[in-house]
Amino acid sequence: MDLLTTVRVGAYIIRKRVEGDYQLLLFRHPDCPEAPLQIPGGGVDPGESLEQALHREIWEESGLKHLRVIRKLGVAEICWCQPRKLISQRHCYLLEASYATPDSWKHTVQGDGIDTGMIFSYFWHRLTLDFAIPYDLGYFLYPHHIPELYSGLSNSGTGLVIRQ
Repeated sequence: MDLLTTVRVGAYIIRKRVEGDYQLLLFRHPDCPEAPLQIPGGGVDPGESLEQALHREIWEESGLKHLRVIRKLGVAEICWCQPRKLISQRHCYLLEASYATPDSWKHTVQGDGIDTGMIFSYFWHRLTLDFAIPYDLGYFLYPHHIPELYSGLSNSGTGLVIRQ
């Protein structure tokens, strides 16, 4: 059986604090409290490169522009069975925002996707070893992928639990 495959991008955006440690940008859905914490990202439009999609999705979902890409982390692949079977390939990148980026803000999603008009509430989070975000969004939240986020944490080689 051939499964439909979707190509998506995900943005792990970090900023370095004055104290020298790094934080990860996350958002909540204030109007949908049951939704899990997330990172910016979304679909790749026809004819669009992965990096073009990455920057477009970041802008549409957060309002941030001109972020520096540090490196591509890899591809997280997950199989969804509901409402229909499909494979989602999320190309994930590590980006850095300026330390002057606000500590928190709300943003109304732009673009023409299903989330257009939704309000996302952004904040910076200093990771702990028991922190997790669901599914393929948390796939690269491990010290060997993003050591910047784990410097200074004890037992940083143990990784995190990804809740599914």
